[in-house]
Amino acid sequence: MTLEEFTAQLNGSTFWKEFTFSQNQFSPRPGQELELADSFVWLGETAFIIQMKERVEPKDDPESERRWFKGAVLKTAVKQIKDSLRFLNEHEAISIANERGQRYDVAGSDVRYLEKIILYAGSPALPSDCRSVRYHVSQTAGFIHVFERDDYCDVVQTLSVPEEVRRYLRYRETSMVELAKTKTAVIEADIIAGYLSDEPLPSPSSHKALKRLVDDSDKADLAPIMNRLADHIQNPDGSGSYTRILLEFAKLPRSAWRLARERLDLVIKQALNGDFQRPYRFHFPETGCSFMFSPMIPGLPTTGPAGEAARSTGLTNLTTVAKYLGETAKGVGVLVSKDGEHFHLDWCLIEYPWKQDPDLDAHLEKGNLFGAVREKKVDGYYFVDE
Repeated sequence: MTLEEFTAQLNGSTFWKEFTFSQNQFSPRPGQELELADSFVWLGETAFIIQMKERVEPKDDPESERRWFKGAVLKTAVKQIKDSLRFLNEHEAISIANERGQRYDVAGSDVRYLEKIILYAGSPALPSDCRSVRYHVSQTAGFIHVFERDDYCDVVQTLSVPEEVRRYLRYRETSMVELAKTKTAVIEADIIAGYLSDEPLPSPSSHKALKRLVDDSDKADLAPIMNRLADHIQNPDGSGSYTRILLEFAKLPRSAWRLARERLDLVIKQALNGDFQRPYRFHFPETGCSFMFSPMIPGLPTTGPAGEAARSTGLTNLTTVAKYLGETAKGVGVLVSKDGEHFHLDWCLIEYPWKQDPDLDAHLEKGNLFGAVREKKVDGYYFVDE
């Protein structure tokens, strides 16, 4: 597997194929074809520019490998990063297709967080001083992350959540700049552990904590569910764009994924058991979005035209109320209903500016299915005690 194939597969599984772009040729004018980047990850306000270099014909001579590294990684790839930034600045929009073949127009003006990454796969003879290079600072492109392939894989697979990778890259940049002042050398595992442990700066011994990291993906991973989202979408606004729902979850840290997974598991269990309890909700102020999870009220139809109408109406109403109570501009809702031994999993996104609604206030005073929301700190990652 080539480095480009490896990266496309890794990014597609973590950032979802909807937001991963590996075929990035575009034609700004007839007869001209340019490439935005070797790989591009686009998550609304967040984007990653990735350039890749792989040693195709490695030598046993360390000096030959050092020359390759300096030329391919620190010169050519850096220049390509600069080109990518220039393309985003010069063109109002760039049309590229994601890993599902869906075409989007990417506008650099819409990107708030832009990370620059160089991935490389060197030979065993590559000198250690080259492997220790973890970033490059360009006068025009700024801070550029430099990753050896296995290190990048460890980062993405350990963090596993798009927003966590973005936050990690911010932490990594700050850490590398500060550690360079004291000439403190760390490995990638130190930075990962430092980030997960909320250390102000990683140390050469931080990586030891990774032995205590708990693998609880069964309680916090939404990726398997999100990958099937397109088959279960109900959009009140009629847009049919399930990627907007995916994007709202991609903006959340792992702690919020844990909350969503916990509530989703509960309502699935309730629906299968014919039980009904208060719908669950939480809102995430940083993105201005509320999230609602509920089983279908028992006794209502769930199949056929009548069932589809009841599910759509129930989902829309509950999501609207949760959005209103959260005072947010967006609301994502999930409704689970039983169908024999199986269940329906319906999703929707509602989006419009929040404003006071006297009629809805009066209705909620008479009866409100939702309980009060309390501020709560939830960890995204856990470590076992020593």
